[in-house]
Amino acid sequence: MNTKIFFIIGVIIVVMAGAALFLLGDMKQSDTGGNSSGLVVGKNAIYVAEQVPSRNVLVAVVHLEDLGFVVIHEDASGVPGTILGTSGLLAAGETKSPAAIILLSRVTKDGETIYAMLHLDDGDGVFDAEKDKPAKDSMGGEPVMMIVMVSADAVEPGVVNP
Repeated sequence: MNTKIFFIIGVIIVVMAGAALFLLGDMKQSDTGGNSSGLVVGKNAIYVAEQVPSRNVLVAVVHLEDLGFVVIHEDASGVPGTILGTSGLLAAGETKSPAAIILLSRVTKDGETIYAMLHLDDGDGVFDAEKDKPAKDSMGGEPVMMIVMVSADAVEPGVVNP
């Protein structure tokens, strides 16, 4: 009798553990329909890998809440400075593989730091630094940007696979 009770309790525990793992696994799945890179943590996000010195910047992934742009700034003592280049108008949602290839006004230098910042379009579809304000993060209201290192040793960026 005791063996039968222990067996039944064991089966119940195994079934409950399996159900718990199944439910927890379901909760960890995002509701993206398989179209997300998994990098997005808010309404606006950007990913740019380390870049080789070049006149172009390859932006791997962009996620925008509304229409917008990626703007590349040079470093001004640890903060974004002069604009070096801008993307064309990007659609709301996620863009990847690559999201944008931005032509710069000059070649970047080995050891340089640049900033890739998201700006939201004011509705006219044309970038204007005065009107198209930086996209803000949902946590602290800070501009959404990525600090990017330029290095001769960087791996040439390729296509991002989902």
